[in-house]
Amino acid sequence: MFYVSKVSIPFFFLAVFDLLYSLAVKGLHSDIKVVWLTAVFGFIAHTIMSAMYQIVPNSQGRPLRIPWLSYLVFGFSLFSSVAFYLFQSLLGSILFLAASCIFLLHILISVSNWQPLTVKFIGVGVLYLPLSGLFLLLSELGYVHPALAVHALTLGFMLKVVMGVELAWIPMLYMEALNLRLGMRLFHISLFAVPLLLVSFYFLNYKLIALSSFLVLVLVGYFLYIIYLLMSGKRMPKEIPLIVRFLLLALIILPSGLLLGFLMASYGLSSYLLLIHLDLLVYGFAGITIMGGMAHLYPRILYGWKFAGKGRVAISDLVEEGCLRRIMPLLPMSLAWMIFADVIGGPLKYANSLPYTILWLLFLRSVLLKGLLFRQDDTTG
Repeated sequence: MFYVSKVSIPFFFLAVFDLLYSLAVKGLHSDIKVVWLTAVFGFIAHTIMSAMYQIVPNSQGRPLRIPWLSYLVFGFSLFSSVAFYLFQSLLGSILFLAASCIFLLHILISVSNWQPLTVKFIGVGVLYLPLSGLFLLLSELGYVHPALAVHALTLGFMLKVVMGVELAWIPMLYMEALNLRLGMRLFHISLFAVPLLLVSFYFLNYKLIALSSFLVLVLVGYFLYIIYLLMSGKRMPKEIPLIVRFLLLALIILPSGLLLGFLMASYGLSSYLLLIHLDLLVYGFAGITIMGGMAHLYPRILYGWKFAGKGRVAISDLVEEGCLRRIMPLLPMSLAWMIFADVIGGPLKYANSLPYTILWLLFLRSVLLKGLLFRQDDTTG
């Protein structure tokens, strides 16, 4: 890697702690608002911001401009999470908005080449981050519905960035060429689908929400079609890389969560299905995508920082791949248990997030802590 983002390391740890906190609060059933605040504006936002600090400069072939700004962003992000943990959502939203605005400025001044497809997706996606922060603050003041802020971040920021990055990573890891014409068409469709959904949430027009949700489903369907063409067009049989399996598993879950959102808007079932919608899209699609992305990106950042050019250490030494292989098939089962416990309720609801939490603790040990605590003399041969 040309550039190593050291701030991404504490950012990743903060994001995982955000997730574990949201799962703990979810299991205790103390405050659903804190659950989605820490999961969406903590875990998801901080992971994507961390990844962007590594991906963007390498896509440009040059270091970040004004690198100390990344630590300022991390500081505001850290204190916003602490405010959310302490149920100070208004203060947390102000700090999150400050972090988002600085992050947007930092990314924009660090990009000079907007031609790559991935950079186009990222460039549009990061515009939604401060927008989601603004909507979050306005929702705290009672001016807009919180769903507007949540969907601005998840569908505006995260989904666009994920599409852009996966259109680069999956062809690279699978060693197949991407159809750029289809990728550009996907980018142009995305420019219209998400804004319409946000407008519908602003006016809380459920017929318009249903229509725009259907357009987002079409967008995701077209993205999945591009991935299918990529995977089916292989020149010879080959094993699907482990990281790609994580990403594909998450993509399988994505349409079901979006379809549920469409049904919620169409038939007024929000109060009954909201938790399942959250489970599928935040802990299912987002959580599994992030797990795969971290497993790919984090050890490469550590290797570039601590071990590049220093002996016989390999990137694979910084990850327990065997543990990752055991975790992956258990993720859909833990998600199914979460949904089942949320639906059944009763005593089961207090154990809804337990299996999923255990898998993330295993991931924390086998990837984040394994790489950080690895010593060069641990290698043999």
